[in-house]
Amino acid sequence: MPGHDNQTPRETKGQRTANRIVDVAEELFATRGYDGTSLRQIAELAGIAQPGLYNHFAGKEALYEAVLFRALNPMAEALTRHMSAASSLHEYTDLPAVMTDLLYDHPRMAGLFQRALQGDTASIGNQMVYAWLEKLFDQGMQSMTIYGESDSPAPDKQQARADLAINLIAMFNLTTGYFLSERVFASLAEGDLLDPENVARQKNLLRKVIRAMLVS
Repeated sequence: MPGHDNQTPRETKGQRTANRIVDVAEELFATRGYDGTSLRQIAELAGIAQPGLYNHFAGKEALYEAVLFRALNPMAEALTRHMSAASSLHEYTDLPAVMTDLLYDHPRMAGLFQRALQGDTASIGNQMVYAWLEKLFDQGMQSMTIYGESDSPAPDKQQARADLAINLIAMFNLTTGYFLSERVFASLAEGDLLDPENVARQKNLLRKVIRAMLVS
């Protein structure tokens, strides 16, 4: 099961501190939002004085970008790999499972995504998240369009593109929605949603659902 400790034997003290700051920032940004989180709060939970943050990050925006890059760049790279290797639309059935593995390392990011997509469009933080998600969606659409459109007339191509967009959004919602349902799962099943066995069940279900979506 995926999952790793940010600290490695080769990391310097400064790198470990920076990782701890990003860990804390990710949690606070996801639960309180960009505008509702202060550098003072992050520093306090990270166990350092606020001026010490500036030894690692230029400011709040830079720290937020570091949080996004750490979680979203692996997703962009995974999409690129699938785009290079896929020879048909049906080979995308494993992609949501791959995304699930990546989100397993950063489960709070699902809440951060949803907050940004539904929040104030004037918020700097929401704009930064949306820019990343737009990049990911564009990658997915460009790749899937290769196999999802034919030489049909323009209206049919427009319909095919709309169908692909709906499928892509459904993949995103099915993947991120799982990590937003911890309380519901705990109530229904009295267990831990992030237990590796439960995550494996989710991935198997995703493969079946996505296969049905892409075949239909």
